[in-house]
Amino acid sequence: MPSALAPTAADLRGSHPLHAPERVWPETNCYVDLWIELLHAYGLVPEAMLGFTLRQDFEGDQFTFFKPFAVDLDRLYGLEIQELAIYDGLEAQARMQTARGRPVLVEVDALHLPDTAGTTYGRAHAKTTIAILGLDPDRRTLDYLHNAGRFTLSGADYDGLFAPGTLPPYAEFVKATGAPLARDALPAAALDLLRGHRSRAPRANPVLAFRAALDHTGPCLVRQPLAVFHAYAFNTTRQLGANAELLGSHLAWLDASGLADLGAAATAAGALAREVRAFQFQLARAFGRGDAGPLRAALERPAQTYDALMSALDRALR
Repeated sequence: MPSALAPTAADLRGSHPLHAPERVWPETNCYVDLWIELLHAYGLVPEAMLGFTLRQDFEGDQFTFFKPFAVDLDRLYGLEIQELAIYDGLEAQARMQTARGRPVLVEVDALHLPDTAGTTYGRAHAKTTIAILGLDPDRRTLDYLHNAGRFTLSGADYDGLFAPGTLPPYAEFVKATGAPLARDALPAAALDLLRGHRSRAPRANPVLAFRAALDHTGPCLVRQPLAVFHAYAFNTTRQLGANAELLGSHLAWLDASGLADLGAAATAAGALAREVRAFQFQLARAFGRGDAGPLRAALERPAQTYDALMSALDRALR
């Protein structure tokens, strides 16, 4: 386990296959995407951590913004997440931690992130999380992970990122406190974690809960501007669909280990990811027409697939 990320080695690896462009949801949410690429840069196996995706629920106004559990990261990879108390400025303290080989995870304004060109860069304020891997205050350059890749920013973007605000940002650092499990030991540990996450998974079908909420809010929702669609879809359909696809990748990885027959559950998770993607297009059309009427029926198949996924999973975990 390296004490620090080696830029040349990480760059040679490129983005992890979980971010391949041919996936149904090539990006998920900023925090999970960041951890996938951070583990990949360490030379570790991100698929092992993904059992937490089983816990996703519909929270009344959004699907769970799914994140890896700190206890799972510690057990599988020997990595500990600590809050970084900002008292001397983010720039100085990020420089201290990265010099010690500890990536700094921090919420920043995507307005200053050049990798978001075409969406928020230089256009709009948006909160997102990056991992700072290194910085040079003299040259005003920053090496960071965001979404599905590794990038560099400099100059005015550097100044904007570290501009003083009313309150300091929330930040964490990643500390290697133990050795990661050997690759051949990962599947058994991940399967054990999966069983634990299954015991805490939603008792009721969250897709049906989402449908019930849309029955109530949909008629007014779809008459809102298209900008509302983008925000709503990110926090509902994208979180549900991307979560399902990552769950499918996790189950397929475990199935390949031979420890449990999880192929049927993995297939169902992949189907759910595709069905939710199709539903997101229907949701966009509903906004275009101002008519939420067809949305209820369009969620029938994803709800059935969710039940089939959980049934297949329970059969495999007996």
